[in-house]
Amino acid sequence: MRFHWVPSHYRGPFLQLSLLLGLPFLFLSNSTAQQQANTDGAIVGELRVARGGILPNNVLVVLQRSGAQVGIRYADGEGKFYFEGLPGNVYHVVIQEKGFQPLDMAVNVNPVVQHINYMYAELVPTEGQASPRKTNSDVKGSNPAMVDPASLLSHFPKEAQKRYEKAMQLQQRGKHQSAIEEYKKALSIAPNMYFARNNLGSLYLQDQQFENAESEFRTVIEGNRADANAYFNLGNVYLLTKRLDEATDLIQQGITREPQSAFGHFLMGSVMLQKGKPDEAEKQLRAALEEDPSIANAHLALANLYLKQNRNTEVVEELQSFLRQSPDSSYAPQARELLKKLRHEGPPR
Repeated sequence: MRFHWVPSHYRGPFLQLSLLLGLPFLFLSNSTAQQQANTDGAIVGELRVARGGILPNNVLVVLQRSGAQVGIRYADGEGKFYFEGLPGNVYHVVIQEKGFQPLDMAVNVNPVVQHINYMYAELVPTEGQASPRKTNSDVKGSNPAMVDPASLLSHFPKEAQKRYEKAMQLQQRGKHQSAIEEYKKALSIAPNMYFARNNLGSLYLQDQQFENAESEFRTVIEGNRADANAYFNLGNVYLLTKRLDEATDLIQQGITREPQSAFGHFLMGSVMLQKGKPDEAEKQLRAALEEDPSIANAHLALANLYLKQNRNTEVVEELQSFLRQSPDSSYAPQARELLKKLRHEGPPR
């Protein structure tokens, strides 16, 4: 599976990408559409190995809720994985990979506030297990200084490194306010620690502190103009605050830097939907699916777009694709109901 929602060219310390996005679902009644659109959540994750080690192939990722298993995924070659169709609750991402310490991370899914939750996890080799180090020749990227996490961190004062690592631990445990304070302390020592600033902006975005998030992401771009991630993050701030022209410009700059980003194309498709440009929205959503066919919500967005255009054959195809990928989604009952009507009664009026 090709998964590009977190830019694949970046190999430095964990750089967070945040998205607060709800899709309108036209086949729901107007009185319930907004409530229903916020009942689904998703977890997008990325794994790294401590100190720049090489990630094993096909790491098994288990999702649990209240001690019961609710999902299984294998991380792709870049360590990325994805769970969607998640009602609001506290979930645990559990990994028990041979040669590494067990990992159990809690993720609080609250779709009313944030549709997609991004998490980053570091696998730590068990005692006595050697973990091969990445070198600049192992990873493609435009900035060699951003290849090896240990090397990049070493450029900053020890106290800033300590604050950054503490912030990451707090963030992984869901203690966002404490993490914010530690990131700010790290940045007061090392203002050019842009990966810490990007994470800080992402936490502000999750808390809907849009002005603070915008300020941090702008600073990231000023110091890292080649990094698509920062453009997507700032473009997302503009999308959420209804500055659609500015969002379009920033997201396009990100796509120019990373043309194969499924996340970037999905984000641009969402902007085009809000701008009332169905042709461009369709183009961008199709591009997202070409890069990552597992984005089920892109199929649902296309189904809604086609429904407005009375393209019922395409609506059926997209709903079928969505249901194959997310049969347990909270949107699935409405999708099945619409599918039944289109097959037997024609589109609802």
